[in-house]
Amino acid sequence: MRVRSVVLMSLLLIAACSRAPEAPPAPAAQIQGTLNQVMRGILFPNSNILFDAQDRNPAAEPDPNDPAASAHPFAGTYGGWEAVENASMALYESANLVQMPRKCQNGKDAPLDEDTFKKGLAALREVSMTAYKTAQSKNQDAMLDVADKLSQACSTCHDVYRDRVIDGKPMTMEQRCSAT
Repeated sequence: MRVRSVVLMSLLLIAACSRAPEAPPAPAAQIQGTLNQVMRGILFPNSNILFDAQDRNPAAEPDPNDPAASAHPFAGTYGGWEAVENASMALYESANLVQMPRKCQNGKDAPLDEDTFKKGLAALREVSMTAYKTAQSKNQDAMLDVADKLSQACSTCHDVYRDRVIDGKPMTMEQRCSAT
């Protein structure tokens, strides 16, 4: 009996002293891409999925004679309306990436604190959720309105920070990301 008690106490002591080490804290987010890279890599292709859904039925079978059909976002494992839902959610979540401090392609800081930029991000989030709900309802006619609202959301920032005309000329890369 005494041997069992000693063994039991030894096991309890070992268990108490050998707690699993705590995991180190997760590293802080690291910003690598420029605003332009995030736009071209995430927002542009996912926006195009929404634009495509306004005149191409996501639920339709791909044309077997189309050599690019297998690479189309509406084809494949996560295709159809699910592709539109996923693109909508990618756009919504990308607003979180866009609002993180980062540089523009020309080296300037992204204009995160400017009201126009904030308004554009809010519009992106709103239209993304509208697109998501529309995709869930599989209402292709409503995608026309979604595409229009998405264009307007994008234009909120693009008209100021990317596509302005200055002194009769399109703004240069060096002039981008600035409202002045």
